[in-house]
Amino acid sequence: MILAFVAGLLVLPVILAVVALVGWLPSDAVSQPPGLEQAIGEGALDASLGRRAKGLHNPVNSSDTAALLAGEKLFRQNCAGCHGGAHADSSWGARNFYPRVPQFWRVEEDDVPAPQEAFVAIRDGVRYSGMGAWNGMLSERQMWQVANFVSRMHHLPPDVAHAWQARK
Repeated sequence: MILAFVAGLLVLPVILAVVALVGWLPSDAVSQPPGLEQAIGEGALDASLGRRAKGLHNPVNSSDTAALLAGEKLFRQNCAGCHGGAHADSSWGARNFYPRVPQFWRVEEDDVPAPQEAFVAIRDGVRYSGMGAWNGMLSERQMWQVANFVSRMHHLPPDVAHAWQARK
């Protein structure tokens, strides 16, 4: 009984490795990923961002209209090409990337990252995706401004919402 259990533990990884190494797993960026793969990937990313963001202090007031306007402008200039705008998905970021690029304007409110989680994704990038690290290209304040904007995208102050919605 124990021998069968141990054999099962060893055989399954070997089978998975063979399947991967002979090319039977899809490697293209345009096909829809299997549900289990997507669920595991999203869960792992959420857990990693949460762990890395733990204990971070946001030095930029997330309700500061001027900072949110600055974050909106930075997002539009640097992020919307992949993450979409206020009214539509990115024409290529939503379909031709794997894993799929989050289109934040249509992400459910409870799935929008907290400012600290968005900040670590912006600062450090996301491994195994097209999300590069912005550390060194944006200042820490600018990265927090974008993080605050992303986390508040569904609940922006009127002036910021108007600026965001007015740009196509």
